Amino acid sequence: MRESSTPKSTSSKQLLEENEARFQLLLNSVKDYAIFMLDPQGYITTWNTGAERIKGYSREEILHQHFSIFYPQEALERNHPSYELEVAASEGSFEEEGWRLKKDGTMFWASVVISAVYNNRNELVGFSKVTRDLTERRNLELNLLKANEELQQSEERSRLVIDGVKDYAIFLLSPQGTISSWNEGAKRIKGYEAEEIVGQHFSTFYIPESAAAQFPQFELRKALEHGKFEDEGWRVRKNGTKFWANVLIYPIFNANKEHIGFTKITRDLSERVRNEDLTKKNVELHKLNTDLDNFIYTASHDLKSPIANMEGLLSLIEKKVSPQLNEEGKQMMGMLETSVRQLNSTIKSLIEVTKAQKNLEDKVETVQLEAILEEVKGEIADKIEEAGAEIRQDLKVQEISFPKVSLKSIIYNLLSNAIKYRSPERKAVIIISTFTEGKHTILSMKDNGLGLNETQQARLFSMFKRFHNHVEGTGIGLYIVKRTMENNNGKISVQSKLNEGTEFKLYFRS
Repeated sequence: MRESSTPKSTSSKQLLEENEARFQLLLNSVKDYAIFMLDPQGYITTWNTGAERIKGYSREEILHQHFSIFYPQEALERNHPSYELEVAASEGSFEEEGWRLKKDGTMFWASVVISAVYNNRNELVGFSKVTRDLTERRNLELNLLKANEELQQSEERSRLVIDGVKDYAIFLLSPQGTISSWNEGAKRIKGYEAEEIVGQHFSTFYIPESAAAQFPQFELRKALEHGKFEDEGWRVRKNGTKFWANVLIYPIFNANKEHIGFTKITRDLSERVRNEDLTKKNVELHKLNTDLDNFIYTASHDLKSPIANMEGLLSLIEKKVSPQLNEEGKQMMGMLETSVRQLNSTIKSLIEVTKAQKNLEDKVETVQLEAILEEVKGEIADKIEEAGAEIRQDLKVQEISFPKVSLKSIIYNLLSNAIKYRSPERKAVIIISTFTEGKHTILSMKDNGLGLNETQQARLFSMFKRFHNHVEGTGIGLYIVKRTMENNNGKISVQSKLNEGTEFKLYFRS
């Protein structure tokens, strides 16, 4: 039995060595990516030439240093490197783009992917970190960090590096394009298990038009001719759905410089494409809104003079012909004057709306809430006294960063409304408070007034909507408040019960 097992043992060892060599060839062939390993605490345990090219450090200089050495001071002050490892350990991976430092102190814009690496006992043994230099967008290439000599000598650790990078499909092709290896990232992106796809031609992933035009074969020829091939285009998953892919293909050569296959790296960029489409639509929508605002603003101002002339003419006509008019004539004259006043009020309201939009460039400053509230209360002191209103304040947050003029206008509007729409059945009590909630500073204004039903609340912030006719108003105040808040990355909410009162909450980013 011993004699018969020796050849098998030798064959297994040889197979392991060949597999290890293939994995090492895979890593060594990728010149434009940097891969290195971190221990669970974030200290660098491997280093490769790609990392040396991008970061500027030699292997001897950087091994056993903490990876936070690559981060600018601002990121270190908020402990961002530790945060990245925490997210990667809890969620499996961490990805972002941001500024990083080279050895010579220059900064570059990097795409970073950190993946947690586990052993066969599901124990965290470290992290794989992939950095891509995106400073020159024309030369977008993923820089896979390779393992050091220790990693290269270990088939298990080499496999962990490849499998640990789950956001990239990395696999080997034969010289003819047949798939000969498969990693977890490929499984996640493409949808195939290794046993389903290994041995198949990689044209399986291409849309029918590309496959018919023999584009996959063209890619291999160009990679062999130029040392690499990069492309972005549609690819197909196992379930038939399409995704937008960034593809890199590198030829692989053995020690004798014989061509033995290709490395293929694929990343799913569908989300980026969707975001670009959304950004384009948002730009178009913003232009339409700006054009509409400019039209309303211009038209409103152009109408002010004719309306003023109409008011003057009506006044003159009334003085001259009013004594000769009968009751019906006087009634018609009154209706005409009312219509002109309403038209003038509407034009003024439209001007106020467009002013709110044109104030987007107002300077953001630190505003003292106590001082703003005192200013507003002073301006409407007569209304507060007439209503007999009690105003209570509980300002746990004293300062807010916001355009001062806009904030004063918002508080003036809300406080005036709370007094205007008070209940005749009880003393008006208005509570103004500020506090922190998550990432927001909240300014709350709560009253015990007339309140609103659910239908009214749903339409409250619409333009020219009024629900109480016993007091004067234009129906644009809350519309302007909402628009002003949203223009400054904030929001407003309302909670109300009929005959009990209303609470408005203003959300400011802390």
